[in-house]
Amino acid sequence: MNRLQFYFKAQTAHGLHSPSIYSLYCEVLNPYLKGQLSYSQLKEAMANHYSDCTIMEIQSYVDLAKIPQNTILLFEKPHSQEKIWNGLNSNPAVIQTVDLFDLGLLFLKPICPKQHFYLRKMA
Repeated sequence: MNRLQFYFKAQTAHGLHSPSIYSLYCEVLNPYLKGQLSYSQLKEAMANHYSDCTIMEIQSYVDLAKIPQNTILLFEKPHSQEKIWNGLNSNPAVIQTVDLFDLGLLFLKPICPKQHFYLRKMA
């Protein structure tokens, strides 16, 4: 998927029906997308927002069976590795995904329904 296709598929907070993702978007992701947070600040904000979860960065395919529940994986540039990204999305251990085009978030939180969100910055 190229950036233009992503833009038309993605939504802002107005289209979100998940309270947890809406909160994450408004408090953490949108400021990051607007350039108000650096990547390291994003990781810190994610750790504060999800204090009960472990935040991990991955660069390529990882064995999700070895990763504990209540983990959030950060995957940089998922669209440059679409095959790996799509494989991770379809894994049953991954409950929710958030696609920011340049960054993918994979949630291994078993209490949530399986969902995939494409999000872009809100003006």
